[in-house]
This record gives sequence, structure tokens and C-alpha cells, in this order.
Amino acid sequence: MSWELLESYERKRMLRTQMLALRNSKPASELDQLSSKITARLLELPKVKEARTISTYLDIGSEVRTRGLVGWALENGKRLIVPVVDQANQRLIFSEFKAPEELERGAHGIPEPKSEFRRPVALEQADVILVPGVAWDQRGFRIGYGAGYYDRSINALRTHIATIGLAYDFQFISNVPRSRYDQRVDRIVTESRIIDTTPKAL
Repeated sequence: MSWELLESYERKRMLRTQMLALRNSKPASELDQLSSKITARLLELPKVKEARTISTYLDIGSEVRTRGLVGWALENGKRLIVPVVDQANQRLIFSEFKAPEELERGAHGIPEPKSEFRRPVALEQADVILVPGVAWDQRGFRIGYGAGYYDRSINALRTHIATIGLAYDFQFISNVPRSRYDQRVDRIVTESRIIDTTPKAL
């Protein structure tokens, strides 16, 4: 590993620790309120409203809640696909999700479909991909949890699919350290704004 990559890795690790501490210090009630506002803004996007298939993470801990989006999608006949951590191969696989009763706590405590309810779906079938993050910058780059699962999944797509990051306003930093495989999202939705990071309209 080069000194440049090592420095980027260490900087990300430090920022991740700091931002997780900040995010985890917020009362759950405050995060619930902020997440409701984020969901409302998310549903303003034509790309989301018109999507037939949405890939979404299922929130854990202090992450931006996605349960409002999940409820709306199921009520409106959208097809939902969610990630499942394949620890043996250090990657994400994706499964169609139909009801909360299908879930259990999987790797790292992340909700995922029980084995009997897994319906493998290629991520290419999604019309939009919702991406979690620990820290963000205005360019659309993020610091995740360090495993690189989402970046690798998006990088492997054969065609571009709209990606949207969900973030609280307090999660922004001036500049996320980048490595060559880091993926920029097309939009970031917060409780107060929708940030366009590309010239293409959603």
C-alpha cells in the first residue's frame, strides 16, 4: 500500500469514528423526525416516484431510517430489493423483500431476509439505489463502514443506475478522502435539501 493510500485510509478511519460518535449521540426521537423529513424530500424525486424497483438498505442504529420509504413502496406496489451480506465472499447479494415479518438480524446486526425468504435479484434490475453513509461531501462522495460493499456493488453494474445517498445535514464534511474505487452518488437527500452532484436530472 502506498503512503498516499495509507494516509487516505487512516483519514477515513478517523473521520468514520468521529462521525459515528456524533451520529450515535443524537436522541432517537430527533433522528426519527429528521428521517421523516428526509423521506418526504426523497419522495419528491420523480425518479423515486416513478420507479418500479427500488434497492434500499434497511436501517440500523442511528442511520437515516428507511422504514417510511419501505412502507410507502409496499403500499404503492413498488418492488423492493435489499442487501444481504455475503461474508464468505466479502460482497453484497440482493434479495426481493415483501414484508417486515421476513426479516432477521444478519451480519453486523443488519436486518436482512431470512434464508427461506431470499429471492435473489440482480442489482441491475433496480431503477434507483438508496445508499447509506457515515459521512458525506457536496461532491457526492461518502465514507461508509469500511468494507467497501456498496462501492464494489455499484462499480460492478454494467449500466448506470441512479444512486441516491440519504444523510442528515450534520453528516457533511468539507472533503471526503477518495480512493480509486470510491463511487459518487447522483443525489444526496437531507432533511433540508436535495443536492445534485451530477448534471443529469432525476
